[in-house]
Amino acid sequence: MQDRSREQRIGIVGAGAAGLSLACYLADAGYRRITILERDSQPGGKCRSWRSGGRAWELGAILATTDYEATLDMMARAGVRPWRAPAKRRAVDDSFVDQGIYPSERLFPGWIGLGELGPALWQILKYHALARKWPAVFSPRNDDLPPELSLSFAEWAERYRMGTLAKLYALPFTSFGYGYYDEVPAAYVLKYFEPGITRSLVLQGKFFSWEEGVQSVWERIARSFDVRYGTRPVRVRRRNVIALRCEDGSELEFDRLILTSPLDESLSYLDADAEETELFGRIRHTDYRVFLCHVRDMRIESGFAPCRFGCEGTGRPMIWDRRHADSDLHTFYVLGSGQESDAEIEEAIAADVRLLGGTFTGTETSVRWKYFPHVGSEDLAGGYYRRLEALQGRQSTYYAGELLAFSTIERSVRYSRDLVERFFA
Repeated sequence: MQDRSREQRIGIVGAGAAGLSLACYLADAGYRRITILERDSQPGGKCRSWRSGGRAWELGAILATTDYEATLDMMARAGVRPWRAPAKRRAVDDSFVDQGIYPSERLFPGWIGLGELGPALWQILKYHALARKWPAVFSPRNDDLPPELSLSFAEWAERYRMGTLAKLYALPFTSFGYGYYDEVPAAYVLKYFEPGITRSLVLQGKFFSWEEGVQSVWERIARSFDVRYGTRPVRVRRRNVIALRCEDGSELEFDRLILTSPLDESLSYLDADAEETELFGRIRHTDYRVFLCHVRDMRIESGFAPCRFGCEGTGRPMIWDRRHADSDLHTFYVLGSGQESDAEIEEAIAADVRLLGGTFTGTETSVRWKYFPHVGSEDLAGGYYRRLEALQGRQSTYYAGELLAFSTIERSVRYSRDLVERFFA
């Protein structure tokens, strides 16, 4: 029976970090009949890299840390090593600090002042102690989260007097597209900033990136599997077998199906039951934009604007970076409201470039991410994830990816590994 189960036909929808890591762990468990359907023409999902002249710029995932053991496992399988960009030597211009705009070099001291160092270190220690109360937060799943963490993160930080820690977290949380503290449940913020990652904020040497771009990891992994690019499901019927029709008219059959693509979008093709329809309909997202633009002579080449870490900054650049010193390409990151056009975002970027004394000469490429799938505080407190996990395996269908885990590579890969261990080992 065990050997025959390994001959099951498994379909995975989505060739991002979740889907491709699932394929790896399924192959480790002995499964060979794995088909991955990807609607785009390339793998990686939100691990998107723009490449030109042998160099890469990131349009999705940006950084990892040495605590990301699952990510490092995938990188080792792909033959990709951690990379750290050469140190950038440049003049630091502090003249815009009064307007809420800081050079990257002024995170500390600067945005975090010298007088806040003591409180920051104390609150990090306090957070490590608190974390022992909530081991479920740092597990791969979300189905046993403490009810008190359904509070907004702003409320949680006030309750536990973590104002300086919250300020430290704001740069990688809000500017990386996860939303605003007064809207996002604390559980998600803590899921991101597990103790090891919190230490990384102090020990900067723990961070790394990817010389050929993060997408190179998933491109190499995808070569080992049957990935059908440009393939979009339009109908799934789950009976004795799972019958899946694609947009191009092709028909596929599977014994088990795993959805890693956006679950709210699956309602357009899945024969969803009432529970699936209700749960998938409650999913929220942020509107995250990444623009790669040609800019000359900007006085702050890499910087951030904490004055925009609240909803008043919607539609304006929160953080930007010049990855390669000999290129005029700069990457800008913007949280939108869902209403702004690309042209409006581009004009906001151009206005900031002019403010900083530079010349904006155009956009090379941009991407609009339907980012950070999550639910609100009321749903979280009401047991949303327990209900979602109860769906696993019903009608031979499983779910993985950002919503089930969290919107980082590491969390998505850990969840994929956990899913295979629970249901396919």
